[in-house]
Amino acid sequence: MKPKQMLREAYATYVFCWLMFTSRKPMGTNVFEKDWDVLLLLDTCRVDAIREVQDEYEFIDNVDEIWSVGSTSKEWVEQTFTEKYKTEIENTAYITGNPFSNTLLGDRMRTEYGTTYGTWIQKEQISGFIKDDLIDINDLGHLEPLWGTTGPDAPFERSQHPRALTDYTIKASRSNEFDRVITHYMQPHSPYFSTSNKYEELEEYEKRPFKAVRHGDEDIFEKVWEAYLDNLRYVLDDIEILLKNIDGKVAISADHGELFGKHLHYHMPGNPHPKLKKVPWIETKGVDEETRTPDVELSGYENAEEVSEAQLKALGYI
Repeated sequence: MKPKQMLREAYATYVFCWLMFTSRKPMGTNVFEKDWDVLLLLDTCRVDAIREVQDEYEFIDNVDEIWSVGSTSKEWVEQTFTEKYKTEIENTAYITGNPFSNTLLGDRMRTEYGTTYGTWIQKEQISGFIKDDLIDINDLGHLEPLWGTTGPDAPFERSQHPRALTDYTIKASRSNEFDRVITHYMQPHSPYFSTSNKYEELEEYEKRPFKAVRHGDEDIFEKVWEAYLDNLRYVLDDIEILLKNIDGKVAISADHGELFGKHLHYHMPGNPHPKLKKVPWIETKGVDEETRTPDVELSGYENAEEVSEAQLKALGYI
């Protein structure tokens, strides 16, 4: 066996063991244990990043920390929407632009991002040892999937840009149909819309930042980090609008963080690194001043689009 394949087999074995253990003994704080009416998730948001920009936003007073239940989005979903919290989940609307939220619709037992593809774990078909504690989709108060694409040239028109998620959150909050609303934004996850809101116009390091970090010098690291912070500002600017159009206790957190090292970068399943597992917890409030009237309707998951290869590629997963 070649060394590269040996490493794949070893890593797949580790991830399988990690998921098998944590599916029975989750490690971290489940957000349903916290007090909030609306929870806003920032994808890959690090604690130090939001502290770096917090003085720019009046609604961010204090940035606390919690340990996330996952180091990837799929891990977070599978460890959050569990049978233990079924009562709370039944009255919760989940508005999401994250394509890995589709685990709620099926494909639950697949381990993360092809980690086990072509390894002994796939050949022996033993993924059933990972406990499936995910709720039935019909036990979720409402799922509004906004991860769909609109074509190869604009894979993020609805999901990557935050305004659609903001509008659907306003709609769900004003409907008074749900006790709680979770909104899963994609920022500050790459691609980084620092210079343009059109994917095809972005610089290569904004599309594939970790390829740039891996092969570049200190200057490219600084450019990537600043682009990451700008992408964080991009979603926080929208949250500023949202907070003037909803009522209630609002928490701002993240599904997981991000790594920016030369050798440890991006995010991967089963990694307990604090920069991945420790996420911000910000408590604020919304006061509906009705400054925005979204022209959207909650339609549910029945019309959910397939997660496309183009979208996963643009997000850096394939």
